[in-house]
Amino acid sequence: MAVFPVRGADPLELKVHRARTLDDGNALPAYIPRDVDSAIQRSLHRIADAGGVVLLVGDSTAGKTRCAYEAMSAVLPDHLLIVPPHVTDLADAVTEAVSTARSGTPGVLWLNDMEQYLGPEGLTLRDLRTLRTARTVILGTMRSRLRKELPSHELVRLAEEFEVKRLWSPSEVARAREHLRSRPDPRLRLALQQAEDFGIAETLATGPQLWRELSSASVVHGNPRGAALVRAAIDLALAGLTEPLPTDLLAELHERYLPGRNKQLIAPEPFDAALAWATTPRDAVTRMLVPEGGGLKPFDYLLDAHLRDREPSPNLIPEEIWEIVLNHGSERHQRFDIALSAYANDRMDIGRRALQPLVEAEDVATFRTLGLLYERSDTTEAVHWFQLAVDGGDVLSLRLMGNLHFRKRDRRTASLWYRRAAEAGDEVTQSYYNYPGVDRRPIPEELAPPAAPESNADREDWDDDEEYGPTARTLTVLEAALDIVSDMARQSLEEIDDRPVDLGDNYALIFSDLPVLTWRQDAQWRREMVRCFEDLADDIRAGRWPRPRCTGEEMALHIGIDHASSMVVDDVELVTSFVEGIPPHHKDWDWNLCLSLLLEDTDVLFLYEPWSQGIEDSDHHLNQMMGMANLEAAYWFEPFYEDRARDPDRAFRP
Repeated sequence: MAVFPVRGADPLELKVHRARTLDDGNALPAYIPRDVDSAIQRSLHRIADAGGVVLLVGDSTAGKTRCAYEAMSAVLPDHLLIVPPHVTDLADAVTEAVSTARSGTPGVLWLNDMEQYLGPEGLTLRDLRTLRTARTVILGTMRSRLRKELPSHELVRLAEEFEVKRLWSPSEVARAREHLRSRPDPRLRLALQQAEDFGIAETLATGPQLWRELSSASVVHGNPRGAALVRAAIDLALAGLTEPLPTDLLAELHERYLPGRNKQLIAPEPFDAALAWATTPRDAVTRMLVPEGGGLKPFDYLLDAHLRDREPSPNLIPEEIWEIVLNHGSERHQRFDIALSAYANDRMDIGRRALQPLVEAEDVATFRTLGLLYERSDTTEAVHWFQLAVDGGDVLSLRLMGNLHFRKRDRRTASLWYRRAAEAGDEVTQSYYNYPGVDRRPIPEELAPPAAPESNADREDWDDDEEYGPTARTLTVLEAALDIVSDMARQSLEEIDDRPVDLGDNYALIFSDLPVLTWRQDAQWRREMVRCFEDLADDIRAGRWPRPRCTGEEMALHIGIDHASSMVVDDVELVTSFVEGIPPHHKDWDWNLCLSLLLEDTDVLFLYEPWSQGIEDSDHHLNQMMGMANLEAAYWFEPFYEDRARDPDRAFRP
């Protein structure tokens, strides 16, 4: 396992894709800043001393690894970099992180292609707690298609995710052109010429060139045998054999990928020539089959390109390939990889067979994994496996069992499971009990609204405009509650600054009451959240209804109503002082009316629900089905409507 200072890291050794080598030996073009860089660097700054997880997601050759390397080098040059070469080295990596922390040198755990470090043999909840205690920064990358296919995992849930887009934005292209004017580079010039069709990073890595060459190779006088070797490797990798493949296996298998019934009519080239064609670098950059660890791996760009042509399906992988991977993938982590690939292709029969040896070994993580894989297709099976995991002491499965019963509309049973999960220390389920709502207790006699008029004659003293919407006393108390909450949040912010919060030793008023996905946001994000409370209170002071204009304000209004409704019940004297001189109204303290009139929807409250983990992502199936806005924390302060946006230059309160 490699351990060395970040400032001494070689990007090529960290799996940054090579570009064509120039005459001066340069195989790595100058870095062109990406739009997402500043956000990633802010995140790393925030967790540099406290630890945390940052995940970069994007297509193959989108530039994820280079982006992560550049951000790490800029922000964490003095950290010690820990690079486990394989999932089986994770235990040593965690031990190294603890040792590094004790020596006073902060550590970064580098998990390029993070999906390889999950699964039954990957990072456990105990490992994550250990790494958080050691204040280790976990920096990882993951391809988009794998992120979408991946069942829920705590490492991914805890991560602050950033998308590195394959196609570059106009501003990124402009920066590349500006760089080219001052520092000519033929590789970058070619990439810019194709920027409308391909990402600059993928062109630099020759991805499109390789795919075109592979697609046209299976012809007479072409390289049909070489293409067959590559196609066989692609199918094996997509079926779960993600590690270097033995050349003998490809030699045995590849002929089924030669076109036509009579394989010799196409005059395939000799095997040695085919292997040389598949493993020869194009422009000294990369090759279709990459030698690694005594075997061969298909260039990952080819996997994504193949899936852009053919979506995952039960028929994507030939039966013969499934049988081969089941026979060759005997290691624990390989079994998980095969099961995940089978799940992505709707072949749970294969997934069950892959994990059967681990089931027989009573592997608790495997029980949970099978529960996750079955939960949408066979709830009876899912309950069976989750129960086995719970019996084995798995805390996460307590929450997952609650989720399952919730989806079956058995809320009573779901609540019992959620309470067990919360009592066992599951943070997501604990935060469920912070759900802001309306205090339903009886209103004290001193503040009880007068009776409603019984006839139109009796209603003459009531102003029709006052009857529509929250009453003056209601708005006054809501304004006071929003001010009190903003003061509490501002005071907490002075104490915690950028540090993560939770419901235990790192509890912070207001910020710990927000959904878990916000707990690792930085001080700037938290200042914006404080201002949401202030802006709504200012609306009331200005005689306007406090209508939220962004997700942050929606959450602020929910929390404000929660506190206001409780103030009316618990602090009669204080509320009386607030509303002194304001005539009472029969609709005073109608908080449900406030919610229905002031909010367009209550989608943001889904973030508290244990069953809805991941719903904040606009690509999540429930998010799309329900037509939600993007609820990820990074988007909380973007206005719903540009014509109703607040002045972006307005000052923060001192």
